[in-house]
Amino acid sequence: MFPTLALDFLNGCKLAIKNEIPGTGTPTFIVEGIGAGADASMLKAAEKFILQENVDVTIAFCGEHHLRELVKIFDNYKKPLIHVDLGGFILRKEFDSPHVLHHNLNLWQSAYQTGTFAVKKFGKKVSVIASMYDGGYHMGAAFSESFVAAGGSVASYYVSPMDYKTETFEKMVSDIEEAQPDFIYAIFSHKEGEKVFDVLSKSTINGHIPILAIPLMTDESFNTDKLDIKNVHSVASWSFDDEHAQMKTFVAEYDSSYDGKPTIIGLLGYEVGITLSKCISSEGKVPSKLAEFFADKNWETPRGILSYGMRNESQVTNFKVRKFEFNKTGYGNFVVESLESKIDKGLYEKLEELPAVAWYNPYICT
Repeated sequence: MFPTLALDFLNGCKLAIKNEIPGTGTPTFIVEGIGAGADASMLKAAEKFILQENVDVTIAFCGEHHLRELVKIFDNYKKPLIHVDLGGFILRKEFDSPHVLHHNLNLWQSAYQTGTFAVKKFGKKVSVIASMYDGGYHMGAAFSESFVAAGGSVASYYVSPMDYKTETFEKMVSDIEEAQPDFIYAIFSHKEGEKVFDVLSKSTINGHIPILAIPLMTDESFNTDKLDIKNVHSVASWSFDDEHAQMKTFVAEYDSSYDGKPTIIGLLGYEVGITLSKCISSEGKVPSKLAEFFADKNWETPRGILSYGMRNESQVTNFKVRKFEFNKTGYGNFVVESLESKIDKGLYEKLEELPAVAWYNPYICT
């Protein structure tokens, strides 16, 4: 899904540091490939950075697998780590450390916000359709938790096969037609998401039953061809079409610097760059206890006010309801409503007992 992930992240990070700390020059970046960040090789890479390279801070783009061991390494050496992913799984208490920040796009949190919003906006009856891949994170569980708590019920549930390329999705469509839900909640992304949109656009469902999708299903970086799909919305912590001044500035500066629109990976890099700029000393050092340093701080980012809260995870104050719409040259996710964040300590404690079912990838993998 993100073939230039490392470059996009570095571009965003360098741009932020240049803007936030002008005149200091570009820091030295040492890049180590760790594949999907899912095996013990990343633990060896982490120790190499600490012991051999003597880096000031480590940024690890990796998923849940081996995260506990990774956090433990930085705890033992008392060195700072910024763990980055898309936020598809719920952080457990064992990932807590004063030396570690978890920076992500809050996908499971936006799914939780979607459930409450959906009952108020569309109704209490839903058909959930999910990918074997994208469904293997905590977005579906987070959505169900808030949706059912608000009085909603799941009328039908479809999970696509692992080999989605040969799937016709006829059963998915017939299940929805039979259930006649108030809306559809769709958990797909990338090529599989495009195929599902294509199938739904050619069915009687199109335009008659609203679709709420996870943000990655409506990502404009790969939804480049005009589809006939109608009435699609998503809830996310970001929108590149947001009129927020910080977002408009980021998009314009990224485009002019790198001759192309930013991806969500570039956005993550940019925000991590801002985070680093807030804590680098005049001697170029980063505090060992990053989580303690940022405990009572917040600042403006392209997503709005950002801070590090429960589990030292990046938090936003508002989530955006976005309409997926083709606009002259391409698709956009246009903000139509803002939802105040309802994420608190009690929710983490309630949901952290969910099974660790995520796939190895730190990002959705279709």
